[in-house]
Amino acid sequence: MLILIGVTVLKCKSSSFKVIATVVEKGSCNYYKKGDSFPLTGFTPKGVCDCAYAVLSRDAQSLRYGARLPWQTSEDTLLTHCPDPTGAVWELKKIPREKTDTEPTH
Repeated sequence: MLILIGVTVLKCKSSSFKVIATVVEKGSCNYYKKGDSFPLTGFTPKGVCDCAYAVLSRDAQSLRYGARLPWQTSEDTLLTHCPDPTGAVWELKKIPREKTDTEPTH
């Protein structure tokens, strides 16, 4: 994967993990219910709020590539919150990629 930053090109290694997002607290959000779950693949899943996906995808990339965020209690999971202060709370879980799984391409 190539990432362009200004005029610098960085080549990232493909991750051997995928990340699943699951709603653990619905909050006042009308889009989701507790237990809703989907994989974060690099594309916004159908029906997912763009604001929530912006946070989910950022934190999923951090988790997938080994970053450790201060509020993480486990190496493989983290909780993140919708940008709306009364919105949903999500658990992101890193799991090994199956041999048949592929990285999404744009």
